[in-house]
Amino acid sequence: MMVSLLASSIVILALTHLAATLVGAGSITVAEWQYFRALSDGRIDDGERSHLVTLFFSLRFALILVLLTDIALGFVLFALPGAPTLSLTISYWFEMLIVLTLIFASWLRFYGHIPFWAGSATAFTGWWYLFGINLGYIPVSNFGAAVIGFIINIAIIAALFGYVRFLVREQSTKYS
Repeated sequence: MMVSLLASSIVILALTHLAATLVGAGSITVAEWQYFRALSDGRIDDGERSHLVTLFFSLRFALILVLLTDIALGFVLFALPGAPTLSLTISYWFEMLIVLTLIFASWLRFYGHIPFWAGSATAFTGWWYLFGINLGYIPVSNFGAAVIGFIINIAIIAALFGYVRFLVREQSTKYS
C-alpha cells in the first residue's frame, strides 16, 4: 500500500514538475515577445507593464513549483525501496544548479546588480534548458560539459536578444 502511494506520488510529482517547466518556458517566451513588442513604440506604457508583471508572477510561481517538486521527488525516491536515488544523478544536480541560477539572476536583476540583457538571457536559457532536460532533449552526462554548454547558450541568446533589441529600437526611431 505504502509503495503504491509512493509510486503514484512519483508520477504526480514528475507531471507537475514537467508542467511547471512548461509554464516557465512558455511565460519567459511570451514575456520576451511582449517586451520586444512594447519597445517597438519606444517605451513601455502602463498596460504593457501590467501584462509583463503578470507574466513575471507566473515565472515566480513556476520557479517555486519546480523547486518544491524537485525536492519532493528527491525525498519520495529516497523513501521508495529499490528506486534510483535522484540525488545521485548528474542531471538532478545540474537542474538544481539551473534553478538556483534562475533565483540568483532574478534577485540580481531585481536589485539592479546585473543588466537587463544578462538577466533576460539567463532566464530564457534556464527555463528552456529545464524544459528540455525534462523532455529528454538535453542529455546531461557530464556536469562540467553541461555547465559550459549552458553558459555558451546564455551568451548566444544574449547576442540574439541584443540584435533583436537593436532592430526594434532602430525601427521605433525610424517611425517616431
